[in-house]
Amino acid sequence: MKNSAYEMNEKNGNERDSSYYNGSQVTESSGDLTGSGEPEEDRGEWGSKWEFILSCIGLSVGLGNVWRFPYLAYDNGGAAFVIAYLVLQFLIGKPMYFMELVMGQYSGKGPTAVWNMNPCAKGIGIAMALISLVVAIYYNVIMAYTLFYFFSSMQKTLPWTVCKPEWLPEGCVEQTVKKMSYCVANLTVNEALGVCRCTGNSTFDTSLYEAGFNCTNTTYQGDSPIPVAQFYFDRDVLNKAPTLSNDNIGAPMWKLALCLLMSWIIVVLCLIKGVKSSGKVVYFTATFPYVILLILLVRGATLDGAIDGVIYFIVPKWEKLLDVNVWVAAAGQMFFSLSVSFGGIIMFGSYNKFSNNVYGDAMLIAVMDIVTSIIAGFVIFTTFGGMAKEIGVGVEDVAKSGYGLAFVAYPEALSNLPPSQLWSVLFFFMLFTLGLDSEFALLETVLTCIQDEFPHLRKYKSQMCVGLGIILFFLALPCVTPAGDYIVGLMDHYGADFSVLFVAACECIAVMWVYGAQKFMKNVEYMLGYPPRPKVYWLFCWIGCSPILIGALFIYRMVQYKPIEMSEDVPYPQYAQSIGWVLTCFVMCPIPIYFVYKFLRTEGSIVERLRKITTPTEDWGPNDGSDKIKMYQPEPPRKYGVDNPTSTHM
Repeated sequence: MKNSAYEMNEKNGNERDSSYYNGSQVTESSGDLTGSGEPEEDRGEWGSKWEFILSCIGLSVGLGNVWRFPYLAYDNGGAAFVIAYLVLQFLIGKPMYFMELVMGQYSGKGPTAVWNMNPCAKGIGIAMALISLVVAIYYNVIMAYTLFYFFSSMQKTLPWTVCKPEWLPEGCVEQTVKKMSYCVANLTVNEALGVCRCTGNSTFDTSLYEAGFNCTNTTYQGDSPIPVAQFYFDRDVLNKAPTLSNDNIGAPMWKLALCLLMSWIIVVLCLIKGVKSSGKVVYFTATFPYVILLILLVRGATLDGAIDGVIYFIVPKWEKLLDVNVWVAAAGQMFFSLSVSFGGIIMFGSYNKFSNNVYGDAMLIAVMDIVTSIIAGFVIFTTFGGMAKEIGVGVEDVAKSGYGLAFVAYPEALSNLPPSQLWSVLFFFMLFTLGLDSEFALLETVLTCIQDEFPHLRKYKSQMCVGLGIILFFLALPCVTPAGDYIVGLMDHYGADFSVLFVAACECIAVMWVYGAQKFMKNVEYMLGYPPRPKVYWLFCWIGCSPILIGALFIYRMVQYKPIEMSEDVPYPQYAQSIGWVLTCFVMCPIPIYFVYKFLRTEGSIVERLRKITTPTEDWGPNDGSDKIKMYQPEPPRKYGVDNPTSTHM
């Protein structure tokens, strides 16, 4: 780096402008003692720059890149969706990602303690920790699914390739086929259909034959064909209850519970020493998925019909760019993919060396996220194209969204690639390693918030990790009951969906409008030795684009709110939706509650209170080993930056 923070300290001595620090009262603080006068336990630090970069990539590149992005692109206009995604990443994703990394690295604090920069906004950090806690619970359940499939893939015959006798009457088929309409008495209608299904009534079917039209006998029973992979997932893996009611919740299923336990044990062991241990693990978990993705991409590209899948994935439908829902879908994918406003980015940044070139890191990670999503899209849809060509159906007939893509459609596609066991083992092991990195970040975010608030607990880091893992395992057990799939959907929709947009909007406002964009830019310049370029772009996005667009997206989601559905046109029961809204309040309410708490606890008039609770504390400043404020001036530095709306010192 051209001019590091340490070199600036050496060069400038005591002449540095205090606004590069924090702008709070002039005080001296060594920062190495707790309130009791005892030395603080070391927070820890990344062993190398690569540990940090790979951990950030692992956090941003998760399960959603494999099963969510490809289908969203296909369902929302192909390349048109990718363009919307890139635009929103340019205007919101990259600026916010960089902002959060700077907040963590500059202060050396996690998502809660970092709000010494704007004390009344500490509720934002608490909300981030709660969202990470909720997601950590159900995310590990999904990882348990991948372990279940991983071990099931080692059987001589893959269990999702053979229909059980009791599934046949319900329409089970061993390969996806198109639904065929029944023939009718009107021959013109039958001829328009081209191919129609025999009714099973011998008299009627014979009359059609005598009239010169042959009906077709199907290979499935029931009204609609259902792939055996769907039956396997719903009946054998989930043992899915028909509805979400007290009678159908049932007890945890022992196979899934064991997979969940194994997943939590692996996560806890990897995090037992915080980033010092997880940083070593990511050398494998963050790189191995790319090896498997490239292998699967080469294998998929060699399939006959692969180009058909690629066309469905990337051919643009430009009219979709005018559809607001496409932009909303792109924004949702961007937030969950980059993990903005979950707290993990701030947490990872806080373990960096102060002089680290975080600017280049943020750009690299944002690029890797979109590249990985596109590669995953090609992997999925080349395989779907080959599968569709082989069984004689369209790509749209085999493509599914969400769980259906990872645990139904793609396993069925892999079963057609010899040796199917090998490809299945590799795929589900890849999914598990993808999830591990994200789970590390979610759990470490919660632990870091607790330890930053209570520094004396850092000496018990390992015990806290084990204890929290045990608690979350038991909290996740309802998610592996017969009604568990509905519970996971409820937690995902109400605990970490539009609530993230609310947190992100508040975060932007608290940092850029209240703390001050110019002051923040000075912090960046102090840390890096140069301002991020182009400066106009960053200020434009931080002050205008990001908070306004995020706020608009949140309002749109609330106005267009539709109750979550258990299946098509079947909403969740009212009591379940009520529980969901309680969960939403649980993760969002710390923001207004903490603001009111700080306001009421502060003395003075309304204006004076607002000034005090929006002024950085004495603990806010650079994490470069220096005092927070070193210099004394004849005239005290201005406490309230010109960017601060509550300032009267203009």
